[in-house]
Amino acid sequence: MRVLTIFVFLFIALSAAGQAPQKSLRQLLNESTTAYEKKDFKAYLELLREFDERRPNYPDVVYKLAGAYSLNKRKTRSIQTLQKVLLMDATFDFENDRDFKNIRKYKGYDRLVALKDRLGKKEVHDEVFLTVDVGLIHPESMVLLDNGTILLGSVREKKIVRIDPQGEVSDWLDTDLSVLGMEVHYGTLWVSTAAMPEMEGYEPNMRGRSIILQVSLTNGAILQGIEFDDESLIGDIELDKESRIWLSNSMIPYLSRDVTDSTIYAGAFIRKQYDLGMSHFNLQGLTLNKDETALYFADYVSGIHKLNVKTDDITPVLAPTTSLLKGIDGLYHYNTSLIAIHNGVKPYRIMQYFLDETGDNILMERVINRGGESLGEPTNGLVKDGYFYYIANSPWGAYDDDREIDSTKVKPLEIRRIKLD
Repeated sequence: MRVLTIFVFLFIALSAAGQAPQKSLRQLLNESTTAYEKKDFKAYLELLREFDERRPNYPDVVYKLAGAYSLNKRKTRSIQTLQKVLLMDATFDFENDRDFKNIRKYKGYDRLVALKDRLGKKEVHDEVFLTVDVGLIHPESMVLLDNGTILLGSVREKKIVRIDPQGEVSDWLDTDLSVLGMEVHYGTLWVSTAAMPEMEGYEPNMRGRSIILQVSLTNGAILQGIEFDDESLIGDIELDKESRIWLSNSMIPYLSRDVTDSTIYAGAFIRKQYDLGMSHFNLQGLTLNKDETALYFADYVSGIHKLNVKTDDITPVLAPTTSLLKGIDGLYHYNTSLIAIHNGVKPYRIMQYFLDETGDNILMERVINRGGESLGEPTNGLVKDGYFYYIANSPWGAYDDDREIDSTKVKPLEIRRIKLD
């Protein structure tokens, strides 16, 4: 799920919350610009460092921070920070930026040039599974049933469509809100829906409303609905062996584990809730490991985190400095690895991260697809029968400033896959 509107909300919220005595983020940026123009590079660095501490991994700011380290002749830190920003966005033209003059002959600079060149090259190891014209529904999530039928969740047209094994597309279920996440569990379909500005019929008073649906796969009948009305944007769900729903809220960062025996639209009965508002920014995909001792979840800003289901401890998953876990939307566990869909980086990439025995550290990574020509904006997928399938080109980039979709920018849907073993 793309989070541009959420980032705007986050930026405004942090700015508004940061009044006296703490400066707002907007003030920090404005003052850093003034300091730079006055060539007060020491103040410039400190202001950018404070911004990055409070709202980390914002590419434009991290790039300026790398330049600020260079201007203050902190060459090693500049190299380290520039490597970090290149992993987020390999399009920055630091070679021609005078702010980096001090590091051009410093050790490690040539490796950064090589890193940018490597990240800019396409690397594709997956294949096309299906290409089909689904109109302007804006597919965000998918499930693949045992009989070969695909169900696609629509953001714009608030429905689920069916693609039969012959490629014929038909409407399957209308919903009140945008369809964001879907999972088949014990013969029924669980669906997370939320009010999104991009959906047809959106009104501002709908903001913060989400509904989780349980749907019969036999006839598409809604069996029950669990409704959230308080600052919620339930972007992803995961069901465990005891049929409890794990969910992530992207609007106000929290995880929760809910029961599934609610009556129709009676509201959710939350057994557990993990309030992450003071430590996290924007929660996205989540996935349980095989024995369900750990729940992994992606924070779009700060990376992958692990929740110990038994102790409730939450810790970041650590990775080598050559890996950056920012900008992850969909997240999936397979054997001893995590598959991540990065649509908050440039170029887009689909990665497989291999974990150590503890599940706390990434040992190595595998590129599934980086910068492939068909990657519009990859969003969500699933692991099935040893393959990973995913939506390669969800049309987030086709919307204008008024949230109207430009049909000329919408391409036929492409679903890609890779064999994992």
